[in-house]
Amino acid sequence: MHAATRARLILRACLRTCFGQFVGALSVGVAAAGMLGVIGATDQTADSLPHVRRIVFLGDSITYAGGFVDWVECWMRIGHPDSRVEILNLGLPSETVSGLSEPGHAGGEFPRPDLHERLGRLLDRVRPDLVVACYGMNDGIYHPFSEEKFAKFKDGILRLRKAAEGAGARVLHVTPPVFDPVPIRGRTLPAGREAYALPYEGYNDVLDRYTAWLMDQRAAGWEVVDVHGPMNRYIAERRRADPAFTLAGDGVHPGPDGHWLMAREILRFLGASSAVTDGDRTEALGRLHPRAAAVLEGVAERQRLLKDAWLSHVGHRRPGMASGKPLEQAQREAADLDARVRAQASPFPGRLSDWHGFARYDFDVAGKTATVVAPPIAAPGRPWVWHGEFFGHKPNPDLALLGRGFHVVYLSVPDMLGCPEAVRQWNGLYRELTERYGLSPKPALVGLSRGGLYCYNWAIANPDKTACIYGDAPVCDFKSWPGGKGKGPGSPRDWQLVLDRYGFVSEAEALAYAGNPVDNLRALAEAKVPLLHVYGDADEVVPWDENTGLVAERYRRLGGDITLIAKPGVKHHPHGLDNSTPIVDFLWRHATSPEAKRWLTKGGGGPVDAGGRPLIRKLGTIDLDQ
Repeated sequence: MHAATRARLILRACLRTCFGQFVGALSVGVAAAGMLGVIGATDQTADSLPHVRRIVFLGDSITYAGGFVDWVECWMRIGHPDSRVEILNLGLPSETVSGLSEPGHAGGEFPRPDLHERLGRLLDRVRPDLVVACYGMNDGIYHPFSEEKFAKFKDGILRLRKAAEGAGARVLHVTPPVFDPVPIRGRTLPAGREAYALPYEGYNDVLDRYTAWLMDQRAAGWEVVDVHGPMNRYIAERRRADPAFTLAGDGVHPGPDGHWLMAREILRFLGASSAVTDGDRTEALGRLHPRAAAVLEGVAERQRLLKDAWLSHVGHRRPGMASGKPLEQAQREAADLDARVRAQASPFPGRLSDWHGFARYDFDVAGKTATVVAPPIAAPGRPWVWHGEFFGHKPNPDLALLGRGFHVVYLSVPDMLGCPEAVRQWNGLYRELTERYGLSPKPALVGLSRGGLYCYNWAIANPDKTACIYGDAPVCDFKSWPGGKGKGPGSPRDWQLVLDRYGFVSEAEALAYAGNPVDNLRALAEAKVPLLHVYGDADEVVPWDENTGLVAERYRRLGGDITLIAKPGVKHHPHGLDNSTPIVDFLWRHATSPEAKRWLTKGGGGPVDAGGRPLIRKLGTIDLDQ
């Protein structure tokens, strides 16, 4: 492998790891311990990759404004809330890397600051592991292209790299944003002038050349993210419909959408999912987390607090800057903000553990334990499957769905057999997961054996909130099981639980009860909820013809859609299918949005990593691509 290519792969793998975007399944146990080394990386050199603890963004007023920096940190916080990587914004308005300044800058009050005046102190005092540098906008001094100025820019970039590497820091270059003369028409000057008291109207062509030079350095192994080209193309596209469209009202400083485009290209380089990088607007990142706005607000507040304190601590020659708080005080206050941000960014509360290589969260909801297993990357719309009982038994469909971006949910209310109180408890968890954590308003329900009573009774009470139901030898009439009033032996213990939990005063009242799933399918049929039942046709515990067979007959009569998969000669056990693909496909087809389907289709039925490889290739197995 070419040395430059190898260096690029190593740095990129390191960056992705540090930001929690793993090329494969997340190693939750290690992540929970807060380790920021290489986890789940596929490169053979992964074990030798260095740790990145502190990242510093350098640049001019566009960087100092913080928008794109805040978005990058927000993504990091959402992707890996336990990460201790620190991002600092030390951009300085008016600054150049070339050391150039036009005559009369700032009305003659001060020349442009030169990065190299403060760079040595900054590297010594801040000690970054990675420097992200965005220069060029000011370096051509808003004049027509000049070989002399261009040489100063290139020399300044080379000096930056040498100083950073001498301090043990890597450098990631970001090409300059776009200069746009359209919004400042009448306040620019054409080519051919001897002096330029106003910006040259074709200055973006100068930035095109600066960008091209930076991009050419990739061949030498430099890490370069291009924001200039994508911003140029975005403006050109939007102007087909609106000739006055701009990303920068003053021609230089991007607004929120411009900062998002810059952040998006950096995130694309770092391996962010297409759910983020496909979006042109700032809402794209918000789709990944229900509290993304709160995370971003906390990140921005922390950045504002620290950047002025650090700039003063390092020192600079740019007058008019806020001095900020003393660094130690700012760091104490930032630590409190950091704790708040981590709490907001954590996908779910409670105890974090490993479940087949996925992050499992157990937390209390109204006195009951809820379990949520989170995917490495959530599909758009945040689809989920909800188990009635026996969570973790025959997990292959769940593992495949986690690989497709689903969450897996269970509420521990055992021995309640789908009674009204169990439905009430489910209602509480549904509100918590949809309103607070942003899961899809229509989960897929999975009812295995007695879990069928939970799923069907909740779905019948909430047909508009149900995407579909997969029943696996499901109980659909408690008179059949545990009552034992048909072909099966029943379960005396569980029959007594039915009497107790449902509040029946006698067995006769229970037998006259008309609220079993087999008796209440109309609401589901009218809501067009699709059903799938997998059953053994020799089931001696939950006789299929008293449960699945009766549901199928009545549901079809009501116009409902039900698919049956019989297992000839199979009794109540074993559950599931040897090949879980029909189950996975049913749940995926009915519980995902069109947007999620498009996203999943890009990976051949599953999400892809930054290299375009599927994160999961075999459905219905635990063979996840590591």
